[in-house]
Amino acid sequence: MTDRQRIIDICEAYIFKGLQDQTPDLVPLADNCVRIELGMNTGRNAAHIRELLKGEAYDAVLECFDLNWTVDGNQACVFYKQKLSFTESPCLVATRFVVSNELISEIEILLFNHGIMDATAEAVAALSEN
Repeated sequence: MTDRQRIIDICEAYIFKGLQDQTPDLVPLADNCVRIELGMNTGRNAAHIRELLKGEAYDAVLECFDLNWTVDGNQACVFYKQKLSFTESPCLVATRFVVSNELISEIEILLFNHGIMDATAEAVAALSEN
């Protein structure tokens, strides 16, 4: 397996095991991992991120698909579509990961869905307050 594929596999665990399947205990997060979503901190550490991924806010994530990756060293960026339970059209998501020692140490997320951005931003803001 190439280094590129190893990085992608680690990051895809977050997307498929964390977001989609809500089994975040299977996601290789560094203890001090941070997550920034739409510019707001929505994950202070691995335990906090895992707790949130098990919560109701992520019940809406039905499917993640059409993943397109760029990898440079220990950083990976993915652009993909995310089907949510409350909208017809999928969200467009861009996520940057930093992987260190086989663990995700940083996650930065941008997303867009025409017509629901205000509701999405409010939901993200609520997560950042936890």
